[in-house]
Amino acid sequence: MKDLILKWALKNAVDHNGQAVVGAVISKVIGENPEARKDMKKLVEEIRITVEEINKLDPAEQLAKLEKFAPELLEKKVIQQGLPELPDTKEGKVVMMFPPEPSKYATIGHAKASTINFYYATKYKGKFIIRFEDTNVNKIKKEYYDHMLEDLKWLGIKWDKVDYISKHVPKMYKAAEKLIKTGNAYMCNCPTEKVHELRGKGEACLCRENPKTENISLWKKMLENQFKKGEYSLRAKIDMQHKNAAMRDPAIMRTVIGTHPIVGDNYLVWPTYDLATAIMDGIEHITHRLRSKEFEMRAEIQQWIQNKLGIQSPYITEFARFNLEGVPASGRIIREKLESGELKGWDDPRIPTLISLRKRGFKPEAIRNFAINTGLSKHESILTWDVLEAENRKIIEPIAKRYFMVQDYVKMIVRHVPKKYKTEIKLHPNKLEMGTKRYGFPGDEVHVLVNKRDMLEKKQNDELRLMDLMNIKLDVIGSEEVIAEFTGKEMKHGPKIIHWVDPREAIDIEILMANGEIFYGLAEKAANKIKVDDVIQFIRFGFCRLDEKGEEVLKFRFTHT
Repeated sequence: MKDLILKWALKNAVDHNGQAVVGAVISKVIGENPEARKDMKKLVEEIRITVEEINKLDPAEQLAKLEKFAPELLEKKVIQQGLPELPDTKEGKVVMMFPPEPSKYATIGHAKASTINFYYATKYKGKFIIRFEDTNVNKIKKEYYDHMLEDLKWLGIKWDKVDYISKHVPKMYKAAEKLIKTGNAYMCNCPTEKVHELRGKGEACLCRENPKTENISLWKKMLENQFKKGEYSLRAKIDMQHKNAAMRDPAIMRTVIGTHPIVGDNYLVWPTYDLATAIMDGIEHITHRLRSKEFEMRAEIQQWIQNKLGIQSPYITEFARFNLEGVPASGRIIREKLESGELKGWDDPRIPTLISLRKRGFKPEAIRNFAINTGLSKHESILTWDVLEAENRKIIEPIAKRYFMVQDYVKMIVRHVPKKYKTEIKLHPNKLEMGTKRYGFPGDEVHVLVNKRDMLEKKQNDELRLMDLMNIKLDVIGSEEVIAEFTGKEMKHGPKIIHWVDPREAIDIEILMANGEIFYGLAEKAANKIKVDDVIQFIRFGFCRLDEKGEEVLKFRFTHT
C-alpha cells in the first residue's frame, strides 16, 4: 500500500507543478485497489503524510523519483518537443495553408493542423492561407465559416488570405474538360453499388471505353443539368488494378443538389476532394502541405491529377490524428448528439471544440503549445487531458486569483474570538501586488460555513485551521451546526487546513462541470469583483472561468484542477 500511495502521490505532484493533492491521490489509490476503502481513516492519514513529504521535494526530484519508481506513468506524457525542419525551403518563398471544411465548429484537431502549418509559414517568413473546402453543399453552413475564422483568430492564427474552393468552380470545369480531352477522364453512369463492386475486383466498366467525343458531349449535358442526380459522374482514368484502391478510377466530379451559402445555386456539378485539392494547390502556389494521416492514400491521386494538368506538386507529409480521452471529435457524432439533445450546443464542455475549451478557461497559447509538442508523429494516439491541462496550468496558475467556495456545507460557530477580529488574505499566495481580501468580525463569536466533508470522522477536541483566519478546536459536531473554540491566530504546524465562507453577503454560484453536470455552491463576497471571462481558482476545488454574471448568481465553467 505504501508503494501504491507513493506512486500516485509522485504522479499527482509531477502533473500539478510540484504540489500533490490528498483528495486526488485518494481516488487513484482506491481506483487501483478498492480494498483500501475498508479503513479510510488510516488510508487518508497515510496519504496525507506521504503527500506532505513529496511536496517538500523540488519538482525535478519528484520527476526523477517517478521516472525511477513508476516510469510507465510518464509514457503518455512523453511527446515530441518542437518540430523538425521542412525540406526544400527558401525564406520568403514558402506557402502553407490550412483547409477546413465548414461543416462544424473548430476542434482541437483543427487547432493542431492550423497551428503547425502556421508555425512553418512564420518560421520561413512565408505566406499562410485559410482555404475553405466547401464543395459538400449539404453539410456546410454559413455559421461554420464564421465561427471557424473567429476561433482560429482567437487561437492566434494569422493569415494572408482566406480562399474558398466554391469561388474557383469554373476553373475546376476547365481542368476537368482538359482531362477528358487528353483521355484521362470519362463519364460513367454505372450505379454506385456497381462501381464499388468493380473497383473492389479491379475490373473496368464499359463506360471506360467511351470515345472522347462522347465523354465531352455527356460532360456538357451534365453541366446543363440534363441528368438526374447521381445518373452520371466524371471519373479519372487511372488504373483499375492499382494496388492503392483509391487510384482505381475515382470520381472527380458529381452532381450535388442544394443551395450553397457562398455561391447560391450557381453550380450543380461539384469537384470531389481530390480534384479540388490538386487544382487549388496550383492556384495558390502551395509549396508544402502538412495534414492528418487520414488523407495519406489520397496524395497519390492528387499528384496524378497535378501531373496530368501540369501543376507543380507540393511537398506533402502526414501526421497522425489524435483524440482526447473520452470525448467525441467526429463532426458526424457531434451533430448526431446535438440533434438528439444529448449535447446542448457546440460549446458543450463534453466536446473538444475550441469554443468549448475557450469558455472553460483554456488559453490559446496553451493549445498552441500542446499542438506543437505533439509533433508530426505518424502513430495514432489517444492523449489524456492532463497533457493539455498541464500546458494550461503553466499559464493560468500565476495569474488566477484565489477565492473560497463551499458546496454541501454546515454552519460553524467559533466561540471566544477576540473582539474586532480581522484578517487580510492575499488573492494570490505568491503575488501581493494582485491584491487582498479583508474580513472583520465584531463580536466574540465568528460564524462561518464549511464543507460537511471536512467534518467527516472528526471528533471533539480535534484541532483545525480555518485557512488564513484562525486556529480552532472542535467542541460539538452536529449534522447542521458545529461549535468550536478559538485557539489562536498564528499558523500552527500539524492541524488540517480547511477553507470557509463568511455567510454575510455570500454569493450563489453555479459551475458547469466538464461532464455537463451543474455544481451549486456559495462563494465568498469577494467573488463579486470577478469579471466575465476571468479564470480564477476556487481553493481546494479547481480553476474556473466566469461565464455569466447575473444579479443573483455567478455562473462559472470548470476548467481543471
